[in-house]
Amino acid sequence: MKKLLFTLAIMFGVVTMANAQNPGQIWVGGAVGIKSSKVKGMDANTSYRILPEIGYILTDNVAIAVSLGYEHNEGTVSYEDVEGNTLFGTGKTDGFKVNPFVRYSFLKGDIGSMFIDGGVGYMYSKTKGSDTKNHDLEIGFRPGVAVKVSDRLSLSAKYGFLGYEYSKEGNAKRNTFGFDFDFSQALVGVSFIF
Repeated sequence: MKKLLFTLAIMFGVVTMANAQNPGQIWVGGAVGIKSSKVKGMDANTSYRILPEIGYILTDNVAIAVSLGYEHNEGTVSYEDVEGNTLFGTGKTDGFKVNPFVRYSFLKGDIGSMFIDGGVGYMYSKTKGSDTKNHDLEIGFRPGVAVKVSDRLSLSAKYGFLGYEYSKEGNAKRNTFGFDFDFSQALVGVSFIF
C-alpha cells in the first residue's frame, strides 16, 4: 500500500508540471520493461519486453496508437509432454506482441499529463526446444504519466493493469481478471512527437 501511495504522490507531483500534445500530431516511441522473479527451489525467471509504438493525437485528450513488440522469458517454463501432461523445466520463450489502444489524457499541466491506455493485446510465443505454442490475449487499461522534456520529446511511465487476460499454453488454458499494480507491469518509455 505504501508503494502505491508513494507512486501516486510522485505521479500527481509530476503532473502539475505537464503539457498536452496538439491534435494532428504523430508520436513514435515505445517502452521497455524488465522483471526477475524467483520461486523457492526453482530457477530464477527473467524476462524483458521491447515495445515500440506509433500513435496519432485526435483531440486534446484522445489519441489512438498501436504497439508492436518482442518479449523474452528465461527460467522455469511449463510445457506438455506427448500424453498431454504439464511438466516444468528450464527454457527460453520468445514472443511477438501486437497491442492497438486508445489513450485518454487528463490532469494536464505545464510539462506533461497523466493518461490511461485502454486496448486489446495479443502475443504469440514459443518455447525453444518444444513444440508448445503459447497464445495470450489481454483486454484492459494501463495508467501512466507523460513528462514533456522538449517540444518534440516526452518521457512516459506505465504502471499496472486492470482487465482480463487469457492464456493458452499447449492444451492448458488460464483466465485471469485482475487489478495488478506490481512492478511486473511497469514500463518506462520515450516518445518523439512530429
